[in-house]
Amino acid sequence: MSSTITTAIPSTIDAATLIATLHNHETMIAALCPGLISYEFISGDKSTEATYSVTDKKPIGQTTYKLTLTNVPDGINSLVNAKPPVGSLTIAAKWRVVGTQLVEEVEIEGNFMVKKMAKGNVEKTHPEQHTKLIELARA
Repeated sequence: MSSTITTAIPSTIDAATLIATLHNHETMIAALCPGLISYEFISGDKSTEATYSVTDKKPIGQTTYKLTLTNVPDGINSLVNAKPPVGSLTIAAKWRVVGTQLVEEVEIEGNFMVKKMAKGNVEKTHPEQHTKLIELARA
């Protein structure tokens, strides 16, 4: 199951600044996890590819999952591996700065119920995450 979220980048922010913001893993974790309780570096290199254990508050309660962030020249890849009570869930996203747009392509894997719930959550919350990342790039 896939989704694409696109957000216009204001002309006051250049691509390099937004990409640098995406490459800052602490900033990405804060933007991706609005209910963040804690996170811990597990392995890798924080300047290229790193895996974190993230504990986040969700509508269904507190959950802990692995998040891998991989910096690429035009953005970042994020990979969530979670094991909610209803089955395993993988959310792979490619965040790219394309011209004057921040484009996120999301692939969701899991059982039917998990995928449907995750897709609804992605489509509801990720535009807000885009806005937050753009605001952080402006700061």
